[in-house]
Amino acid sequence: MMLRFEPADSPFAKISDTMVDNGYSVIPCMPGSKWPGRYQRKTWSARYGWQTFGDRLPTDIELRHWNSWPGAGVCLVLNKTIKVLDVDTDDPDIRAALLKVIPDSPVKKRGAKGFSAFYRGSETITSRSFNLGGERVLDLLAYGKQTVIPPTLHPDTGKPYFWTEGSETLIDVPPEDLPELPEDIVDRIEDALSEFGYLPPIERDVVYGDADTAWREINDLALANLDAWVPDLGLPRLHRSMGGYRAVAGYRPSGSGKPTEKRNRHLSIHASGIKDWGDNDRSYTPIDLVMVTRLCAFQDAFDWLRDKLGIEPPKVNVEALKANAERRRNKGDIAPEKPLSIPAEAVNDESVVVEKTSKAVRAPMGEMNPHDTKMQGGIMGAVSRWMLESAWRPVPEFATIGAIAFCAALFGRRYASPTGLGLNLYLMGIAGPGFGKDHPLKALQNLMADAGMQYLVGPGDITSDSALEHVIRQRACFVMPMDEIGVFMQATGGRNAGGYERRIRKVLLDIYTKGDGMWTGKQKVPTQGSGAVNDSAAEPVFNPTVSIMGMSTPTEFYSGLSEANLSDGMVARMTIINASKRPTPRDDREPVIPPRSLVAEVKRVASEYPTSGGNLQNNNWRMPTARPAIYHVPWETPQVKGRWREIEDWQLSVIDDDPSKDGLVSRAAEQTLKLATLRAVSRSPADPKVSMDDVEWGWSIVSQSIWSLESGVDKHMVNGDFEKLCKAILEAVERHGGKMPKSQLLRARGVGKEPRMVSAALQHLAEAQRIYPVPTGGRATVTLMREAA
Repeated sequence: MMLRFEPADSPFAKISDTMVDNGYSVIPCMPGSKWPGRYQRKTWSARYGWQTFGDRLPTDIELRHWNSWPGAGVCLVLNKTIKVLDVDTDDPDIRAALLKVIPDSPVKKRGAKGFSAFYRGSETITSRSFNLGGERVLDLLAYGKQTVIPPTLHPDTGKPYFWTEGSETLIDVPPEDLPELPEDIVDRIEDALSEFGYLPPIERDVVYGDADTAWREINDLALANLDAWVPDLGLPRLHRSMGGYRAVAGYRPSGSGKPTEKRNRHLSIHASGIKDWGDNDRSYTPIDLVMVTRLCAFQDAFDWLRDKLGIEPPKVNVEALKANAERRRNKGDIAPEKPLSIPAEAVNDESVVVEKTSKAVRAPMGEMNPHDTKMQGGIMGAVSRWMLESAWRPVPEFATIGAIAFCAALFGRRYASPTGLGLNLYLMGIAGPGFGKDHPLKALQNLMADAGMQYLVGPGDITSDSALEHVIRQRACFVMPMDEIGVFMQATGGRNAGGYERRIRKVLLDIYTKGDGMWTGKQKVPTQGSGAVNDSAAEPVFNPTVSIMGMSTPTEFYSGLSEANLSDGMVARMTIINASKRPTPRDDREPVIPPRSLVAEVKRVASEYPTSGGNLQNNNWRMPTARPAIYHVPWETPQVKGRWREIEDWQLSVIDDDPSKDGLVSRAAEQTLKLATLRAVSRSPADPKVSMDDVEWGWSIVSQSIWSLESGVDKHMVNGDFEKLCKAILEAVERHGGKMPKSQLLRARGVGKEPRMVSAALQHLAEAQRIYPVPTGGRATVTLMREAA
């Protein structure tokens, strides 16, 4: 039976079939953005993994499905042949220089400013960006990139992209008929821009595989194949350790003056990275380590590693080099037969001002239900199931947050992610009254106590940064179960927070990133007259792993946030787990007592930590000033790592497109990997590996968190009385069905302010196209603009 899809009146549906028939790979563009999107459950979200359409055309069933998506724009995914040049500069001199070296194209499109020209070209032409003075001048787009094409609506202007006057279109011109870019187009552009001070990026070497640069690929391969090169470095006292190596850092002198044979093996070389623990935790790449141990230059170290790994360098195309040298000697001959022409619409671009609009992130949705205990698996699933079944008001989301927080403390400072991240998390459970938010807090503490691990439970409140530091110096790994976390957020980061309270926030910001290193805390003035001087900075805490499980109502939580908080990094560190479906209470309310079988399982799991031979260092995870023996959980396959990097690429693209979103998404990939690692350890503590399902599960939580944060900030967060009044007006009218007499509105909750302030708010909302203009007079009505609301 063939699936039936009703075509939508969208830009994508208008041209998709013709474009694919012409040989162009087009996919839906998320409305209000320049990013490929998906439409699921009547909601648009960003799409990752779209790069695969650079290797194939969409199928008929995919096109029929996509054609039914409302408002879909058109993204053209570039294959190995199609190239696009985006001219972004409006400087007449720079434009003139570029026009002399770039051939013309009959196909050009324009959005708000600048223009794009379409070509075909060799696979050797890869994507490049050209900047002058920190400003983008030109983009060369090739395989692995995409570009938005007409008739998609531009996200900033709301008007369609269009083919420029006199231009042909991709509907009329198949790929094989596009003009060809010369293979040396990058050199030509660099030559043209050199007179304006352009300096090309330093290229270490060619890239052999899928890595971004050759040095990154060599480093990645070297970390994955330690046995191929580490023994040949000649490091003193080298020996195997936990799947890697430990050695004396013989390239530097001993800090204590010990002879080499008595020095500690502070150099750690593992698949997750290289650190010299005796040199302030200094990190090295494999190339760096070769340079310092063999006392050689970068290229020599690169070549040495390449030989050890058995990688054959590509053959040099001598004829191409000769042709390129000849071209450079005769720069006057590089002008194309027909230079690129500027579309009439782009001639006066210097006078065009485009106002950037704030866009919703709309993160790609996860494919799993992360709150299904069967999906969680292992001890995490067992703890979650018990927390759900023992709750008087069972809420799956809160059982999940309790189980994750439990595992973050249980596995913290003992395991690390494949990239070396500590497993601490700042988890926030958000729901209205009557959801039983206190249950997971009590359940976590009771289970820890019955398992004899009460030392993993931290304070439920903090009075000062010194108090928090004191706890960390006593116990370097714990979870803080904090009820009414919103009140705490208001006290430490709200608009009226004092200096002492703000310092608590600073410690929390700092400690979050130290799970893979060393934390020195705050230097205090030495106590006078005492027998001993306490120098807190002299006793560093290694790998502190402090997690938070906080519960709050939406109003209290978002009242503790401000615009400044969105940019200081605290919000990005949080994982929000929101519960919206009100639970039905059970008939009987029972004491929260963990079953013996679960307590026994917790103890068994804790005992299965993979040790390195039974030495004393395996117990150091409970000693704050001792470096713990941390097991770095590996990737199950390279494909899993690639999937995680897709999430990281999406995160970076969102920030590149709108830097203001940094405070929301800058740690999305990091949180995903922490959650994925916790799930991997939960399933197999003795031999964990991060699998594809682990990453998908972690991303399902993080993507929901981003959606919840965006919605909550928009609905609840206010920066002042005026914005609070505007939100109160919109909520009151919405509750009244979208239309409300002004006289009744003035009596609504939160609206009864000074009349001039209400009038100013109504005018502001009308100008922002949230409501229709409100006429003066006693019978005026306030009406929402539904299409804009």
